[in-house]
Amino acid sequence: MSDRDLGATSSSGPTDPKREPPRSRLSRILAEQPEARPRLRRAVSSLIATALVAMTAIGILLIWHFRRRAQLIRDRLSPPRKVSFPDLGRAPAQNANPPDAGT
Repeated sequence: MSDRDLGATSSSGPTDPKREPPRSRLSRILAEQPEARPRLRRAVSSLIATALVAMTAIGILLIWHFRRRAQLIRDRLSPPRKVSFPDLGRAPAQNANPPDAGT
């Protein structure tokens, strides 16, 4: 590495105006008008609350829709058939490893 490479990789700290990211419009407004902070807080909190209520409403409507759709599908199906299973208690026990016939 040469001295030029070392100088290019090292930063001169936060005092270098070239390295600081530009301030956003919101931070400039808040710096100029600190009395706007409570209004901004209320606006952001109401926006978050509105988004939460909307997502909750959409979730409830989705659940209602899926339940209703399932009921409509169930109503279209034929009634269930009667199925009888064999009584496993009376069946002869089967061994998992049958004995070898050749020995």
